[in-house]
Amino acid sequence: MPRNTQKHVTIEKRLLAALEEVNRPNTVCTGDDIPFVMPGLTVDDVGLISLPLGPDQASALIARCRQAPYGKGTETIVDTGVRRTWELDPDAFQLTNPKWKNLLADILAKVESELGFSGSRLKAHLYKLLVYEKGGFFLPHQDGERLQRMVATLVVILPSLHQGGELIVSHEGTEHRFSFPGAASGNELSYAAFYADCRHEVTPVRSGYRLGLIYNLTLAKSGQKPPAAPVIAPAIAAISQILNDWRTDPVPDKMAVLLDHEYTRDGLAPATLKGADRARAQVLFEAARQSGYMAHLALITLWQSGSAEYAEHSYRRRRSRYWDNDEYDDEEPSDYEMGEIFDESVSADHWTDHAGNKVRLGEIDLDETEIAGGRPLGEGEPSEEEFEGFTGNAGMTLDYWYHRAAVVLWPRESHYDILCEVGTEAAIDGLDAMAAAWRENGGEQSGPQWRECRDFVVAIMESWQPGHLGEQWRTEEKEFPRAGFIGLLQKLDDPALVERGLRQVMSGDTQVQVDASFPEFCARHGWPNLAEAIETVFDANSRQTLARNALFLRTLCPDLGSGGEDVDQERLALCHRLADRMVDSLIAMGKNRRDPHWGRERERPALLADLVTALAGIGADGAFARLTEQTLAHEDQYDLTGAHLAAIFALEPWLIRRQPEPDSAIARWLHQCRARLAQIVEKPPRKPADYRRPAKLSCQCDDCLALGRFLEDPQAPVARFPLAKARRQHLHQIIDGNGYDVTHVTERKGRPFTLVCRKTTASYNAAHRIYQRDEKNLRRLDTLMEKLPS
Repeated sequence: MPRNTQKHVTIEKRLLAALEEVNRPNTVCTGDDIPFVMPGLTVDDVGLISLPLGPDQASALIARCRQAPYGKGTETIVDTGVRRTWELDPDAFQLTNPKWKNLLADILAKVESELGFSGSRLKAHLYKLLVYEKGGFFLPHQDGERLQRMVATLVVILPSLHQGGELIVSHEGTEHRFSFPGAASGNELSYAAFYADCRHEVTPVRSGYRLGLIYNLTLAKSGQKPPAAPVIAPAIAAISQILNDWRTDPVPDKMAVLLDHEYTRDGLAPATLKGADRARAQVLFEAARQSGYMAHLALITLWQSGSAEYAEHSYRRRRSRYWDNDEYDDEEPSDYEMGEIFDESVSADHWTDHAGNKVRLGEIDLDETEIAGGRPLGEGEPSEEEFEGFTGNAGMTLDYWYHRAAVVLWPRESHYDILCEVGTEAAIDGLDAMAAAWRENGGEQSGPQWRECRDFVVAIMESWQPGHLGEQWRTEEKEFPRAGFIGLLQKLDDPALVERGLRQVMSGDTQVQVDASFPEFCARHGWPNLAEAIETVFDANSRQTLARNALFLRTLCPDLGSGGEDVDQERLALCHRLADRMVDSLIAMGKNRRDPHWGRERERPALLADLVTALAGIGADGAFARLTEQTLAHEDQYDLTGAHLAAIFALEPWLIRRQPEPDSAIARWLHQCRARLAQIVEKPPRKPADYRRPAKLSCQCDDCLALGRFLEDPQAPVARFPLAKARRQHLHQIIDGNGYDVTHVTERKGRPFTLVCRKTTASYNAAHRIYQRDEKNLRRLDTLMEKLPS
């Protein structure tokens, strides 16, 4: 369908115009003077502070404080060119007047009303005591989210004669000034509260002392219902009509309606939306419900990557520094801003529904036609940024991330098409919800609900996007929805869907698994009906799926030695075929030296444990013998300790319970491993008798030859090399690259600096630790074997 750009513009403009009519306070800050109540401020080592604050106690108080830092990216820095004030943590002072809590409650009630939190109670957390003396100030900045669900900052200025020290709160190009006249006169208290994402500053104090208490304000209850917005019915009706008009030509197929404030990933929820954002989101959610649309709150991220250009006056940057740990710590960082933009993208993630429940939809890419917002997404300061210096031939780069909240809308009838389009995880989550609704309504395999589930399953499999090979497959279903896909199909109780899932999905996606309920499902629907589909999974064995399939085989194989199970002969025959196939695949992969990666798999112990359990369970002694012969013969791929012993110890309870016969394949494997381990333990490592250290030089320059003579000298524990920076770096790289038993530290005295090298016994220490581990493992293995038949 051709894109109707004109209609999209109309829909976007109509949505934004309707939201402008939402009758909710859009106040970002508030403040007032109030009658004076003594807080009973008592400071450790100073005592009770009299108010209005006098010069003598002000000096004593400042002596007890420390210079306040400011946040610069991930760093906390003291720089009186940016911030000049004194601070004290709450554990160093007390507010002893019981009436102060009542006063604070009155202030919070006013703040809740003025900032649009009516019906949502705020809680104040005392954060700092701040003292500004003459000349004190704080340049424009933005508070971080110091506490979970933090929404605002409250400043209470105590009576103290002063001039200046105004608080200026800026938002969307508008400044709000608070001069605190009551407190500045020494006669009253003054307060100001503002949303945490507003930039603000404190102007220089011209005379006297400005004394204030800082509180972080959070929502008191995590699950409390957002306050109802007044006079929103007309806006809901208007937006419902707009959504119905959009349905007649749904291009684009989804729309992200941007909200005004910034939010963090952890702080994004309907209950924590600020000011008009909360009301507008409420209007959109209700209009979507009435119009048959899906609506979710999400974090929209604009990412930009480009060249880094030096910015002469910037203290806000967060940078990454790259240096050799010995040689570059004398370099000074610089501040940068974005130059030419090389790449950018917009995406939505961190989804919640109207009630604040997390929804797994994954990261969904958006284009510019799918975003509606009056203020451009990339306007103002970025939410996050990273700087990367010169690396090789690449220049300096800067990455920006701009975060904005949005309500994302799409027609309910397009929900499953969109989920399939945006990602497999999102689609599986949608299927899970659909199947749950079908089961709640009786779970009958007839009617439109079941047919909708079946059609959605087919759509998911047709659009299946395999998981990343680097992602761990042995995981919980809650972490990777695709892991439980076959189990979800089982709940629909349709063997044809399960068979198709095995062939079409599980054979190629390493993250798809079966659980312990799968054999029962096969028994109920007949092993012959599913055997061929199961075999296709094992026919597709690869280095990525081998360990997963070993666990699959373990799940399929009954344990004949445990007794009490009437085994289906079709099942047993299938398991024997699969056992031979698995061992054949393992041997073939071991011979493929062109594919070294699979030998480094982290699942090697689990792979062995799963195969041992499966093969022993069905009495596949021939396959078991070939398995142990192959793995013991290739210790480069199956380390004795890291693979065999790890598998044995993981199976220890199972081995003791099973009690294998002395002539069984399991017993022979245990004895082979014990013999190899005993042979290793016979030869303990030898500690160096002198200071001579092995040295195979990879470079023959004069400096390296001098290093070699030092390493070969049996009497010299330390050597000093006064060298220029580049030559020190060269020796540093040679020592680390060859793994010499030498430490190196640059002594920064005189010119040139001196590289001080000191010999160690690191190689011996490492070998001794391995020897002790092997001794311990041998004792543990002997203890285990004593509990088995001999």
